[in-house]
Amino acid sequence: MADPRLADLVGRVRRFLEPRWSEWHLHEGSPALRTPSQGTCGRSSLFLCQVLQQHGIVAGFAAGDPTEGQKGFHTAQGWKGHAWVEAENKILDVTADQFGLPPVVITGTDDPRYGRGTDTSEPEFIARRQRMVRELMTDWMAQNEEKAI
Repeated sequence: MADPRLADLVGRVRRFLEPRWSEWHLHEGSPALRTPSQGTCGRSSLFLCQVLQQHGIVAGFAAGDPTEGQKGFHTAQGWKGHAWVEAENKILDVTADQFGLPPVVITGTDDPRYGRGTDTSEPEFIARRQRMVRELMTDWMAQNEEKAI
C-alpha cells in the first residue's frame, strides 16, 4: 500500500496534467486516441518525477521499449513502449489508463506488467520533453505554493 501522502500527490499531478493533454494533442495534430493520456507518458512521468523530487521524495524516471525485449508495459497485445516513475519501491504511473487500467496506478516495482529498459526516444524529443516539463513546473509552482506537503 502506498503512503497516503504519496498517493495524494500523485493524484494531484494527474489532475493537473489532464487538461494539458488535450492541448498537447491539439497542437501536435495527434490522430484519434483511445484516451487523452495516450502518447503523453514521457512528459507526464518526467513532470511527476520532478514534482516528487521537489517534495523531497527520491524518484527516478523509468521507461522501456519492446525493441529492447520485454520492456515497457505488457498488454494483451504484447509489450508497448511506456514511461513511468519509480519512488519508494513503487511504480507510479499517471497515464496507465491508456492501457485500460485506472488513471493512476501505484504498484510494486516487481509488477510484471512493467519492464524497465532505457529511454529510446530521439534526443530532440527528450530535449522537447524537458522544455515542456520546465514550463509545467512554473505553472505547478504557481498553483501549489500553499499546498506543499
